[in-house]
Amino acid sequence: MFENIRKAMLVSVGAAAISWDKIKETVDELVSKGDISADEGKKLYNELTARAEEQGRSMDERMRAEIRQVLTNLGVADRTQIAVLESRIEAIESRMNALEGKCAGHEGGE
Repeated sequence: MFENIRKAMLVSVGAAAISWDKIKETVDELVSKGDISADEGKKLYNELTARAEEQGRSMDERMRAEIRQVLTNLGVADRTQIAVLESRIEAIESRMNALEGKCAGHEGGE
């Protein structure tokens, strides 16, 4: 019976569908009814929470990938591209400052 309950609950665990409290409440109810032992309840709770955490991480990764794709499709620069542009701007500013210095030197010498 424990295995059937375990499988049924594992199937029902969604990324956000069951909160930690609801998992604990359900497992405690099964233990109090005598459907599973306290040890089985602890094992089931640990397994369900681990599965829920894993699904949450997986969903987070999928969401991040989707957001990156949307931003790419919209033409929004990522951190690496921005860093490259900042470096290029700094190099251009340095060259402009150097040229301005040369131009100022020539004006005073005429």
